[in-house]
Amino acid sequence: MIPNAFEYQRAGSLDEALGLVGIPGTKVIAGGMSLLPLMKLRLASPERLVDIGRLNELRGVRRLDDGRMEIGALTTYTELFDSPVRAYGLLRDALPDIGDVQVRNRGTVGGSIAHADPASDLPAVLLALDGEIVARSRNGERTIPADGFFTGSFTTSLADDEIVTAIRILAPRDDAGSAYVSLSQKASGYSIVGVAAVVIKEGGSAITKAMVALTGVGEAPYRAKAVEAGLVGNEGSDEAVAAAAAHAADGVTVNSDIHADREYRTAMAAVYTRRAIAAALARLSE
Repeated sequence: MIPNAFEYQRAGSLDEALGLVGIPGTKVIAGGMSLLPLMKLRLASPERLVDIGRLNELRGVRRLDDGRMEIGALTTYTELFDSPVRAYGLLRDALPDIGDVQVRNRGTVGGSIAHADPASDLPAVLLALDGEIVARSRNGERTIPADGFFTGSFTTSLADDEIVTAIRILAPRDDAGSAYVSLSQKASGYSIVGVAAVVIKEGGSAITKAMVALTGVGEAPYRAKAVEAGLVGNEGSDEAVAAAAAHAADGVTVNSDIHADREYRTAMAAVYTRRAIAAALARLSE
């Protein structure tokens, strides 16, 4: 299909872009891998697009002074996979299966996070890596914890006049293992259930911290706090992992659609959570 008519403006700098956003009917576009298909189907009809795709200042990956990794919002999936974040097992798992080659070469990390598709992989990964989003407006910059950023289907806590400029994730550490596993819908590649898990054993054999996030299950990606609490303090035996994973959908209104009804998706949330935790623990012991 052909999208509705719209105005198009390409920003030559971040400051210029910030001066253009915030006007009702305006959407920011970078790689366009998510927004353009919706526009062609007329599921989205913005009045104007502000293109920030050529702002090289928003690309690249760097290590911060505190050891955390900062990912520029316009870094593509391919660029991210070829960067130092390969140290994170769950990113090595998730990135190669996102979309197709064109999507991975054009789609951006910041675009995926801001778009907040409820079945997208990266939001769950960001949640499990205890990430935060750096957003900027004409009034300044703020950082937003990923846990709480995704407020619903295709909705976030980002203000209308803000642009995502970077994503920050926890520092790589030798006492942590991580993994991402998913049950995907074969035609689209989107997750029916996707689970990102990070487990940390600090100075001993017991799990001292766990971060487990799910996508595709509810109306927004979420941290499975009951699962995390069930893991802390035990050594990660099969029985303990299974018992914790059984709480993967606690407190969540589970989706039901043509791909999976509520009962099946709830069951698969527990199964894939167990698999993700087991894979993360296996990497930790390598």
